Amino acid sequence: MRARALGLAALALVAACGAPDDTGAFVKQYATMMHANAVDVVGKLQALSDSVDALVAAPSQDGFLATQAAWIDTRTVYGEFEVTRFYGGPIDGVQGRVNEWPIDENFIDYTTGNPTGGIINDAAHFPQLTPAVLASSDERGGIENLSTGFHALEFLLWGQRPDQTSGPGTRPFTDYVDGGTATNQARRRTYLQSATSLLLSDLSGVAADWDDSDGASYAATLEHGSTHDALQLIVRGWSNMTVSELYFERMNDPFLTQNRKDEESCFSETTSIDLSADIEGIVNVWNGRYGALAGVGLATLVKAKNPSLAAMMTSELAAAQAAIEAIPPPFDHAVIAPVDSDAHQKVQAALDALAPLAATIRQIATALGVTVNI
Repeated sequence: MRARALGLAALALVAACGAPDDTGAFVKQYATMMHANAVDVVGKLQALSDSVDALVAAPSQDGFLATQAAWIDTRTVYGEFEVTRFYGGPIDGVQGRVNEWPIDENFIDYTTGNPTGGIINDAAHFPQLTPAVLASSDERGGIENLSTGFHALEFLLWGQRPDQTSGPGTRPFTDYVDGGTATNQARRRTYLQSATSLLLSDLSGVAADWDDSDGASYAATLEHGSTHDALQLIVRGWSNMTVSELYFERMNDPFLTQNRKDEESCFSETTSIDLSADIEGIVNVWNGRYGALAGVGLATLVKAKNPSLAAMMTSELAAAQAAIEAIPPPFDHAVIAPVDSDAHQKVQAALDALAPLAATIRQIATALGVTVNI
């Protein structure tokens, strides 16, 4: 009888206090996922670096195509990882050297009408093309004067797109062959190698910051500090990636301007891969899953506060992801297609599916007791 009374009292206490607080478990799962994701990014970049080294050593068409493929292969895992941006975390410290765009191609290399343009063809001012020199040159003289990162490499591998409807770029591998096309082929090889090395170094450092086995790492600090503060940061990054970046910057802006320079990966015409990876990273955080890793997600925390709100967000994210995946590549061709075309309407449908997420995220922030700036 007394045991029964104690049991009922315990149940009453649980009911009064609510469900167990899984915030700490969520923060731990988030850090674990981000470390795994960052390690995958570094692995893909190492493969790209190996391909670049082989191309530089013996330029060939096959080697050039293999290097392009290796660059594309990095983009899926990197795009998922971008959900860690916008709250002062490790990626924000190097973001300017990693994934900024648009690029003024003339700052790096020759373009149509400017055969001697860019750092590569300016040995007088840039006698050395080391990673440090490229890093210090980034945004020199203008925000589109980008000398480093994924999209600098993209331009070096695909070259300029002369107009909106043609593409991807058609840079020949002979731009890297002594006595081949263009000029300064040796400097172009050095630039490609140095820019790749810098990107690998920057993101290797980011991966190390997410390794919680190092007690001094960012991940360990996040896990062992205030769970509320950690949740605030994570939700801030997640919400900004979803609304400010994916919806507005990466999809709505190019849809409105119809300018190819506003799409993320314009030289290779692989923006569809970027968009799919971005929404996948957002869904990962919501579900608490990355690859084979599965644990407490943001959805778990929201469900404990408001099950119907959690269900609504799950449904909206699924609809947005499906709509983005339905856009026929290349993305910029779908954007500029006739308004009544299937391709154009699918871009509009994806934007329509993303639009409600901002209001739902604000409700989520309120439920969790954090703030967002969307």
